[in-house]
Amino acid sequence: MTDRGPPRDASLPPGYDEEDPYEGEDLSTYPDWWRENVEEFRDHGMRPYRPPRFLDGALVPAVIESLETDLSVTIRLRALDPQDSGGWKLEVDGERVGTVKRRRTGDGYSLYELSSDEFESLVREAVG
Repeated sequence: MTDRGPPRDASLPPGYDEEDPYEGEDLSTYPDWWRENVEEFRDHGMRPYRPPRFLDGALVPAVIESLETDLSVTIRLRALDPQDSGGWKLEVDGERVGTVKRRRTGDGYSLYELSSDEFESLVREAVG
């Protein structure tokens, strides 16, 4: 047993929650991209949405949205191999500009293995 409670049953999917973490929350206070994902996950009977993060805890969608607005570009993170969760390519305006590692945490988050500052530097260097 840890300070977080008893260990999870190994048969439960990653990120499984017995309760909806958004229950009782006013979703209108969340950014559009977050609210839309919560609703889409619910509509498809999936586990609760958890936004992907960088190593420093910054939310990936928020960082990408800010950079896209600031630089007038389109930024995408795409799996190199959908069967392998390790490598993801970083595209700026459709051109591959780098590769980042990504993994799933036991809490069900996707974690990109670089800081938001490192990610921003990659994008800004690519744009010039």
